[in-house]
Amino acid sequence: MIKYRAFIEVVETGSITKAAKKLGYSQPGISYMIDSLEKEIGFPLLIRGKYNVQPTKDGARILYHCKQIVNNEDDLLETAKAINGLMEGTIYLASQNSMLVNIVPHIISCFAKSFSGITVNLEELPFDSFSSYFQRGDIDMGFMSQMKLKGFEFHPLFKDPLCLIMHKDHPFSRYERIPAANLNGCDFIMPISGWDDTVQMVMAKSPFTANIRFEVASDTAAIALTAENQGVYIMSNLQASLLPDNVVSRLFEEDYFRIMGYMVKTIKNATPALSEFIKTTEHVVAEFVEREETLLLPV
Repeated sequence: MIKYRAFIEVVETGSITKAAKKLGYSQPGISYMIDSLEKEIGFPLLIRGKYNVQPTKDGARILYHCKQIVNNEDDLLETAKAINGLMEGTIYLASQNSMLVNIVPHIISCFAKSFSGITVNLEELPFDSFSSYFQRGDIDMGFMSQMKLKGFEFHPLFKDPLCLIMHKDHPFSRYERIPAANLNGCDFIMPISGWDDTVQMVMAKSPFTANIRFEVASDTAAIALTAENQGVYIMSNLQASLLPDNVVSRLFEEDYFRIMGYMVKTIKNATPALSEFIKTTEHVVAEFVEREETLLLPV
């Protein structure tokens, strides 16, 4: 089993030396494991360059299966420990920004108080990256807007209305609700493709042609630009509480919202650690939705 772990670490670090250090083996020891795995499989797995190591085309295909073998072994050991009353393990999470800056940290904090022996790793991802991360087996659970992905389950948690943010002196601030048609011709801040699905959701139902002045990869940057009255920006109503005093939000006249939730491969066969994390998630989010009823809607 260690040879599979060695191959994964070499590919992910791009270095046999770094992989050896991380796994606690000598460099010749890791090289021997890779050579042994190549002989076992029957073809080269790595391209050894002067400065780094990369997988061959066939090695990249094998990498996914090696991860599955390692993950299955980890799940087996974790389940056995849980049966013996020792709740340990590691959970790999990913989250879109809107849930990461509001709910997910509190979920992790609550979980850690009850399960200090379980390590939680978290990565922020753009919406378009979730499918590839799940399919490669890099994450166990993703906090995200609704998506259909074969072989995985999406579980809704709440509805997140979409809103338009602007400087408090912007002409749109006089509206109680903004008609989407008003976006035609206005100065607009656009998220970089793949980083947010909010604009695409509005445009799918109400196409508009705005004057795109800036493209940003984060809501933080967009908020900073609206604070200087440099345009308007579509964002999650979930984040409206984060706006500075000189930036206001307005819901759309139309009923635009995202269904936010979490995705896992399966709840039924989840590891004990992940099962407990899911329970904590459901409990924390239920309380959050009830408390923030002006921002969110129940599913």
